[in-house]
Amino acid sequence: MKKLFLSVAVVATIVMAACSTTEKAKDEGADLKAKIESCTNPDSMKVYVQQAQAYAEKLIKEGKDSAAQVYLQEVAPVIAAKDPSATPVMDKIKNATDSVVDNVKDAAEVAGDSIAAKASDVKDAVSDKASDVKDAAAKAVDNTKAKAAEAAQNAADKVKEALGK
Repeated sequence: MKKLFLSVAVVATIVMAACSTTEKAKDEGADLKAKIESCTNPDSMKVYVQQAQAYAEKLIKEGKDSAAQVYLQEVAPVIAAKDPSATPVMDKIKNATDSVVDNVKDAAEVAGDSIAAKASDVKDAVSDKASDVKDAAAKAVDNTKAKAAEAAQNAADKVKEALGK
């Protein structure tokens, strides 16, 4: 009974830890945005801009390109209002993120086109093989008919010979 309770407790802890990790990631972006919004010190703002850049890059590395793009769209206007000198940095990050998203879309389109081409090739190959199988089956039927007719003729000739003798 103790093992059962212990197992349930361990599973519950793992589930809670996984959920809290996801929430921490969401909170990290929201917390950073809140810090930027309330910042009045230019030196601190530079640090927060660097943290925002790192957070966006982290999202991209995790494959969350659209989340990074949304985050930058939310944070960039706030940074531009607070520290106009940081705008080129944020624009550079935003452009890089947009470029990554565009590259992913392009890769998906190329993959889709490639898959369609391969499917067409497979369809043609299957059609060719089906035609070959059909021709081979027809030839086998014709050969079987010819052999059956020949066997019947041989049997008839043997019967004639047997009756004639």
